[in-house]
Amino acid sequence: MNFSAHNFDDFYTTSAPNRTGSPERNLILAILERAILDLTGNDEIQAKDAEEWLFGADATSDPDEFTFAWVCMELDLDIKEISEKIRNMPRRGNSRVPPWYQVSPLNGQRGKISS
Repeated sequence: MNFSAHNFDDFYTTSAPNRTGSPERNLILAILERAILDLTGNDEIQAKDAEEWLFGADATSDPDEFTFAWVCMELDLDIKEISEKIRNMPRRGNSRVPPWYQVSPLNGQRGKISS
């Protein structure tokens, strides 16, 4: 399949108007998820690349395909709101365990999860 010649606009005009849960929407969501995981991860190069992709370009009314602004538009996300939430996510640093896994589901406190 030649992806460079593929016109996504033609596909969307021939598909059902509600794309919730479609394979294409899931793929776009996976792109955003990967960028967030890279940003909050402990690989400095991946984190820098993700930060550049997420926060490097200004949102426009007609963003280029597969930019963060385009992904937000396709997922019906408010780019300013989601950017702020992503920006405020805890970073992993040198730990192999993501910070959000270090919260006890029982007491909501960070740190060692008691058994």
